[in-house]
Amino acid sequence: MIIFAVVLAVSIALGFTISRQVTDHLIRSHIGMFPFLVKHITRNQPQILDFFQSPAGNPLPAEVEQFLNDLTHFGTVFRVKVWAADATVLWSNNPEQIGQRFPENKNFQASIQGEVRAVVKNLAERENRGDQGYGKALSIYIPALIDGQTVGVVEIYESDRDLFIQIARNNRMVWLTVLFAGAILYLTLFGIFLNAHRRQKKASQQLIETQDVTILALAHQAEIHDLQTGYHLERTTLYLQILAEELARSSTYQLELSPAVIDEMVKAAPLHDIGKVGVSDAILRKPGKLTDEEFATMQRHCEDGAAILKRAEAKLSFHSFLSRAIELILYHHEKWNGQGYPHGLKQLEIPLSARIMALADVYDALRSERYYKEAFAHQECRRIILEERGAHFDPAVVDAFLAREQDFVAVSEQYVD
Repeated sequence: MIIFAVVLAVSIALGFTISRQVTDHLIRSHIGMFPFLVKHITRNQPQILDFFQSPAGNPLPAEVEQFLNDLTHFGTVFRVKVWAADATVLWSNNPEQIGQRFPENKNFQASIQGEVRAVVKNLAERENRGDQGYGKALSIYIPALIDGQTVGVVEIYESDRDLFIQIARNNRMVWLTVLFAGAILYLTLFGIFLNAHRRQKKASQQLIETQDVTILALAHQAEIHDLQTGYHLERTTLYLQILAEELARSSTYQLELSPAVIDEMVKAAPLHDIGKVGVSDAILRKPGKLTDEEFATMQRHCEDGAAILKRAEAKLSFHSFLSRAIELILYHHEKWNGQGYPHGLKQLEIPLSARIMALADVYDALRSERYYKEAFAHQECRRIILEERGAHFDPAVVDAFLAREQDFVAVSEQYVD
């Protein structure tokens, strides 16, 4: 739209400029002979100087009368006025105008300074009251020079239909040419912009894909460390997305879970256990129950993971999904009843992204085989999650799970370790 507006503005400005220049050129070419005739009749004529200095209505010198009569009947001329230097009409072939004074006429003021003026008039001014039936006319103001001095102005009104037709035809041609050129320019610029936009979009998409793959690769390092080398990250990310989209359909979470927020959560989900890179293999791979000290060490992976991303976020000059990732990593082991870790938050104190991630992570852990347990069937996972509704899990998140449990089953069956 910006390109279109700029091209349209330039085209309109160019059209007005060129059409005005073409019109002025046609008028100047047409009126070239009139200043020559006036100059010829007033040259070295003392009686004409007397006439311009005499009161309005005085008899005309014979030479002037003959010239004005000839001029009045020349071609398409229908009105002639002779102005004194004080803007009084000394003579006109419309007697009603003789003796009237029109000092507000700007074209007369320019002509009395020695300038030939030609303008297209609709004859609406006060001074043209008797000529309005002629419609559009070409008004030509010609300085009357005697001994190099402007003593008055001769004004000629010409109703040249052919001239106005030619002006209109040329203006139409100018506008058609300018608009056609503007359309070509717009299409060219739009094509350039579109190609640049596509290249930029492709580059941005490649950058996003590279970023996502890099995130997944980094997250897998923690999972490999924990002997979970299958599709755990892919599944938990899809579970989180399913739950978030289902919750977004409710009026309670519609505003909080905008498409942009869900995108950030999906991007952040693979990093939920990134802090496990700081936990020793002896603890992560221990087949039996952890001691209290070992469990305390394990619990620190939430804060360690958040600390890793906080250091990365501090180097950015803009908002990114890392803020969402930090809250998801830090709080996804909190429980609705306040019995989770690391801070014992409860209910709505726990960020929504972490409440959703908690159920997605537990469901996948129950559904998957681990070195310390067998995989549970979906119905068993469903039973355990229902038992933990209002204890471990946010009731609203459990309800979203129940509404979309068949999607959970489909994901678990599609991405089998």
